[in-house]
Amino acid sequence: PLTITDDAGRSVTIEKQPEKIVSLAPSNTEILFALGLGDKVVGNTTYCDYPEEAKSVEKIGGFSDPSLEKIVSLEPDLLLGTSMHKKFVSDIEGLNLTLVLINSTDIAGVMEDVKMIGNITGASDAADNVVAQAQAKVDSVENALKGIADSDKVQVFYLMWDDPIMTVGPNTLISDVITHAGGVNIAADADQDYPTYSLEVLVTKDPDAIVYTKMGSGTGLDPETIKSKTGWESIAAVRNDRLYSIDDNLMSRPGPRIVDGLVETAKALYPDKFPGSSK
Repeated sequence: PLTITDDAGRSVTIEKQPEKIVSLAPSNTEILFALGLGDKVVGNTTYCDYPEEAKSVEKIGGFSDPSLEKIVSLEPDLLLGTSMHKKFVSDIEGLNLTLVLINSTDIAGVMEDVKMIGNITGASDAADNVVAQAQAKVDSVENALKGIADSDKVQVFYLMWDDPIMTVGPNTLISDVITHAGGVNIAADADQDYPTYSLEVLVTKDPDAIVYTKMGSGTGLDPETIKSKTGWESIAAVRNDRLYSIDDNLMSRPGPRIVDGLVETAKALYPDKFPGSSK
């Protein structure tokens, strides 16, 4: 038996090495497959689309509304959830199922969670390898950006949504990615994780660059839409055509690919520091 403390502060005992795992989030699915445990994943959500093999795994419902009946039918010995699934803890424990919640809000936390899952599943060596590769990318970005004065750092606005204008506050994974990419999140002083902004405030803050969400489902966000919005033409990022689209899955999923989002963001903000990179 192994007892761990998950990201929700719960003490969880793993009675034996898991052989049948259900993932309740796309990020958890990505971690499991990265650790070579894809064959042990017997269920995941309809949003688990990476890697390609994850799409063919038995579906247990959505991210926020999984079917407990379906989960029970798969007879898992481990469920991996997130803070979103705290509301299911009593129900799941009542079914004698083992649930571990992970919820990283920074890159370092993601790496710790990869190690924890590796420890739980007997894949510690694979976890160390995944973390080492991820850390190498973090270090390469840090080295490329070394020497940039705080006063010269790019002021960044992350546009999650444009109506209403929504961004990311200081205690979010995306904000941590921006910071590691050498940017300054202009919403770092917000008192919410996902604050809304008025156009007046955004114009006043006048970011140097806007990084915006790119989703497969489409959000209506593209350079021309942003440029054509009334009042936005006075923002430096719009005037200077510093609008960067980055795959949301690389920015918001707390899994191994978060460092790829970091690399893309850093290259967008500081193309001169990364020869051969493009907007």
